[in-house]
Amino acid sequence: TTAPAATEAPAATEAPAATEAPAESTAPESEAPAATDYKACVAFDSGGLGDKGFNDLGKIGLENAAAAGYQTAFSEAQGSTDYAANIQRLIDEGCQSIITIGFNQGEATVAATLANPDIAFAQVDATWDETANGPTPANFTGLDFQIDEAATLAGYVASGVSKTGVLGTYGGMQFPGVTRFMDGMVAGANIYNEQNGTKVKVLGWDAAKQTGTFVGGDNPWGDAAKGEQLAKTLMDQGADIVHPVAGSTGNGSIKAMLAAGKWAIGVDTDQALSLPEYSKAILTSAQKAIDVAVLETIKKNAGGDMGGENFLGTLANGGVLMSPYHDLASMVSPELQAKVDEETAALAPGD
Repeated sequence: TTAPAATEAPAATEAPAATEAPAESTAPESEAPAATDYKACVAFDSGGLGDKGFNDLGKIGLENAAAAGYQTAFSEAQGSTDYAANIQRLIDEGCQSIITIGFNQGEATVAATLANPDIAFAQVDATWDETANGPTPANFTGLDFQIDEAATLAGYVASGVSKTGVLGTYGGMQFPGVTRFMDGMVAGANIYNEQNGTKVKVLGWDAAKQTGTFVGGDNPWGDAAKGEQLAKTLMDQGADIVHPVAGSTGNGSIKAMLAAGKWAIGVDTDQALSLPEYSKAILTSAQKAIDVAVLETIKKNAGGDMGGENFLGTLANGGVLMSPYHDLASMVSPELQAKVDEETAALAPGD
């Protein structure tokens, strides 16, 4: 499969110069009162609320905005045919700032942004494609994340922990917001092999050819049973650590790894916390600070800055990070952690 064409969604790879994302995922500070007559809204992607990851992080950001005094509203998509209608409903409800969650909402977001210059739009996991859509509008903010940095660290530590020397990964659909996790997993294994003379391999993704395993179909983000099946297939091929990048579908994979006495790498949020029932199977998670990005975008929009720019979350600014090991901390030796710390220092400058 291939990524969506540039005319279907803003590209996430060639962006105007990006400003820094917030440093950490925390509750909003109360240094200035919010304008309570400002209405901020979020259009969630398919997969829905309750995914314990991507959409739920956006919801936390919106809830933090409500706690800060903003009026809020949201919409949920059951499928791609809902995107444009959901955005229009939020426009009709008087939303002054609308943040769409997910790369797949690109076409609908671009159309709404161009048609409503008096409303501030932003999109998570995308930046404006100036080649396809013209100059970045003054009312658009791209919210992108260099998640391959955090996933590289996760792949490195997984390589050091794996008993079989086989890791696995798969995605919901193929686009940069997904494949960057998978690229990082492979890069982490490659770096570990180079440093240690090992032959750890990653199933499910060929980073050089950009080909691999994807759920696809009508429900790529919400099919836990499919996630269990994919995890079992990877385990049958020797994988003892799996990194699913597929929303709630991946939760099924984590469940299967726990049942088998093996491990998983979480996605988007610290899934050892969002899925406590599976915490003993979650070694770490590659995180995006989506909640902070949503809140900070609402705050800047309400302050009069409607966009014309992109935020890029990186290791250096805390926009992406690798979560703590929690229940599995004893599996990571001090020597391995020292090497992870070295890799963090090397990756943070963007090397």
